[in-house]
Amino acid sequence: MAIGAAGIAARLRETLPADRVIDDPATLLPYAYDASFWSLRQRRVPEAVVVPESTAEVVSVVRVASETGTPIVARGAGTGQTGGAIAPEGGIVISFARMRRILAIDRPNLQAVVEPGLVYVDFQSALAGHSLFFPPDPGSGRACTLGGMAANNASGPHAVRWGTTSAYVLGAEVVLADASVITTGGVRSKALKSSSGIDLTKLFVGSEGTLGIFTRLRLRVQPRPPARAVILAGYAKLEDTVASLDDLFAAGILPSTAELLDRSAVEAIQLWKPELALPEGEAVLFIEVEGTPDQVAANVRYTDGIVRRRATVTRFAEDEKDIQRLWSARSGLAAATALAHPGKHRIFAGEDLAVPLSEIPRTVRRARELGAELRIAVIFYGHFGDGNVHTAILIDPEDADEVRRADELADRLHKLAIEVGGTVTGEHGTGAVRSQYMRAEHGDALDVMKRVKDVMDPNGILNPGKIYGP
Repeated sequence: MAIGAAGIAARLRETLPADRVIDDPATLLPYAYDASFWSLRQRRVPEAVVVPESTAEVVSVVRVASETGTPIVARGAGTGQTGGAIAPEGGIVISFARMRRILAIDRPNLQAVVEPGLVYVDFQSALAGHSLFFPPDPGSGRACTLGGMAANNASGPHAVRWGTTSAYVLGAEVVLADASVITTGGVRSKALKSSSGIDLTKLFVGSEGTLGIFTRLRLRVQPRPPARAVILAGYAKLEDTVASLDDLFAAGILPSTAELLDRSAVEAIQLWKPELALPEGEAVLFIEVEGTPDQVAANVRYTDGIVRRRATVTRFAEDEKDIQRLWSARSGLAAATALAHPGKHRIFAGEDLAVPLSEIPRTVRRARELGAELRIAVIFYGHFGDGNVHTAILIDPEDADEVRRADELADRLHKLAIEVGGTVTGEHGTGAVRSQYMRAEHGDALDVMKRVKDVMDPNGILNPGKIYGP
């Protein structure tokens, strides 16, 4: 039985050190938000926030929640864009800000053990000293946590070659809804693969804290490639980018990244940094190759020769300073967007479509048409190599009619992704924002997901209102 905010905080303080529990209204307020536009439009403040320092303390929190029927939401850094770490029904938020240790880096066995609050960029910095890296690379890497990445199955530009987070979670310590603790992937295992039993690790990765709460992760890491090079290619038509990538596949080349900027993004960057001299046309691709210095020197020229068949212009960079300069066009897109559309603010809504590679031109063109029809500014870019199309919707949040039109655009973009054989989210997760589209995307499989949820969390206390839809 729920016992109210004051009662919940008091119960938590009975089992935890007092400094772990937050219930001051002003201090609770930041936990009502993440990066989603959805969270900015209605304040959803938890009744309490707990900042544990150990698995045992997480167990204590879940036990109180289970006994009182109180909703509980796990939270990393709050960088998510779907409301996944927000408590829409009140209850308890568990912040993993104090559980951020690296427990082991095992280079001979290509793995590491970490706590879920560890920030991605800090993990990469630690791995670099061992000539290792963690391949998934979300754009929020300077702030996001590894627990959040695992919960959402996050990825980034390098997913075309290296895959998503789920490929790198070998095992996990998980607190279940009844406050019991399990270890997936083998209690003592340091193996890099296993066909033993049902792969429970994969069940929890991407479940957004609705089936259990990560308190420890065993992660696969990889040797860091010592060299890289980047090709910048301009194309007259979007269709030529798809054909160019297929040319690479036909030649047996899988680039490390293949990032797309469409005409809207290129025009914005030209205003911001004209000295980058991005080529004119309908699209630009950034194609990266990695390997040893000798391999990269040969591969970038070979790859460039294939890309030139369809590109109007190409140039490549091998020196790290020149590579960074080229990549600044992609990384500076937020600043360029603000300059191109003064008075508008980017909102995260309908921003994470993933479609078949062959459908990218049709998807971008149709999305442009929808934006023009609804009079909403949109900039298109994405992880072209795996079909992940990002739509940066730009509005004045104080203009109620523009907000309404932006909502309609986001809705139609999600439906467009399903229509062309894609998904409403490639890497940002479902959360509360996209749960309404799960039936259309998954059909009867959603009923199986709900049955799994009911078995794992019969009282519905773990991150309610997320993923499974109404």
